[in-house]
Amino acid sequence: MATMAKLYPILKDLGLEDIKASEFVDILEQSQKEGLASREDVKDLEIRLIKWIIGLMIAQTSITIALLKIF
Repeated sequence: MATMAKLYPILKDLGLEDIKASEFVDILEQSQKEGLASREDVKDLEIRLIKWIIGLMIAQTSITIALLKIF
């Protein structure tokens, strides 16, 4: 965000109007924020991965036990 604040005066020096320079900086800030994952996003992903890993481990164990009973 500090980088975006530095960009505003540069745009003004290039001849952009106040509104246009402000809109440009706002668009850049918004696009920058959209690409970032929050801590909650990472925590949610971690929980979902743990659920999948446990489920796959149970499935693998079940298949192994079933194959051992067949042979």
